[in-house]
Amino acid sequence: MSPPNANTPDETSDATPPKASRRGFPRGGPNAEELRSLRAQLLDMRAKILRSSADLAEEALKSSGQDYSIDHMADHGSDNAEQAVSLSLLEGESEIVTAIEVAIRKIDGNEQPPFGICGACAEDEAWDEETTAPWIPTARLRVVPYATLCVAHQEEQEGELS
Repeated sequence: MSPPNANTPDETSDATPPKASRRGFPRGGPNAEELRSLRAQLLDMRAKILRSSADLAEEALKSSGQDYSIDHMADHGSDNAEQAVSLSLLEGESEIVTAIEVAIRKIDGNEQPPFGICGACAEDEAWDEETTAPWIPTARLRVVPYATLCVAHQEEQEGELS
């Protein structure tokens, strides 16, 4: 018996839903090469942010060592404001590093849902296996490789925060 022709559709293909990838999600999302590229991008981003965070932490935590007399109270206020900005930036960078580390664990298969799945879509289970999948578009992942939401759910979340 000869193998079926790859160009001929299987007679049962219309009746069966697409095969599910691991963990029960439909096929889709980034392929192996894209995952390697995104993982490298995430590692690079993390390294840059950690260097930047070290600089911010040093700036935020350093003391000017000056004696603040009444003449220098305005300078003291400016220094405090700069320190508050640096600490705020440091906090934001810390949150991004955490998101990057979660994304890396997902790529490595050590976190649920798998990398590239919109967390909100997966939770909603409102997707239809035959027509749509809860995958974040690869183009979005190239821009924000630690994204956990598809564009629609990200916009919805940002609208709720406003």
